[in-house]
Amino acid sequence: MLKLALTARWIAALFFCLMLAVVFALMAQWQISRTFVEDVTSNTWSKVKVVDLDSLTEPNAPFTFNEASLEGEDTVLTKVETELTLNPSRAFLVADRIQLNGDRGFWIVVPANTLKAELFVAAGFINGEQEAKTALAEVKNLMTVQAFMPFEGRLLPSEAPVESLGEDVYGTLSVPQLINNKLDEEKDSATYTGFLALTDQNVFSAVAGVEPLTIGIAKGDGEVNWLSAFYAIEWTVFAGFAVFMWWRLLADAYKKQQAALLAE
Repeated sequence: MLKLALTARWIAALFFCLMLAVVFALMAQWQISRTFVEDVTSNTWSKVKVVDLDSLTEPNAPFTFNEASLEGEDTVLTKVETELTLNPSRAFLVADRIQLNGDRGFWIVVPANTLKAELFVAAGFINGEQEAKTALAEVKNLMTVQAFMPFEGRLLPSEAPVESLGEDVYGTLSVPQLINNKLDEEKDSATYTGFLALTDQNVFSAVAGVEPLTIGIAKGDGEVNWLSAFYAIEWTVFAGFAVFMWWRLLADAYKKQQAALLAE
């Protein structure tokens, strides 16, 4: 059989089948590249729309809001507006925050009240631990801000809780954790499960070192294109079958050759 396989005819046939297998393998690789689809959301957006907070969510309701959406070829960022009464005397810091330009520092967060419920507000970014503590002390000494001032910002989901880093310094902005530590237990009022991030100048921007937050759009989990996965498997099978076909035809030809020799 080896002698037959080394003839010019069967070497040419093997070369042809191997070329087919390579083509099929390349098609399988292409389909694999299309199987795992990454979230295409980027850190930028082309349009911004502003809607009322209570049109998107209710106090104590699960956080289901997606601030980024696609309208045609445009990435639209949805911001929210609401009226708040801020409580600066209960302000605190959240550590390890990163601005879009790469600066690391702290968020200053202020509990607030809407007409319906309590809401945590990330009011600004401070670069440097000592600067953050100084700014926090200044904010805490402010009088209660005017009742129900209009604010506009981005509604973001609660983060996972971690152990606090000290008095009035937290590792994450976890709404359930903060409800237990920063809100008035006697009031037992409703609370929004997300928090409001202020990305524009606001009443706290006058405090030394406090800058507006700069935040990108977080990427979501990728998706699996199961149809492309099926095609990738199919092309892989075809690649293997191309080589198998050559071997099978060679085996049949060898059997016919041996049968003809025995018949003589």
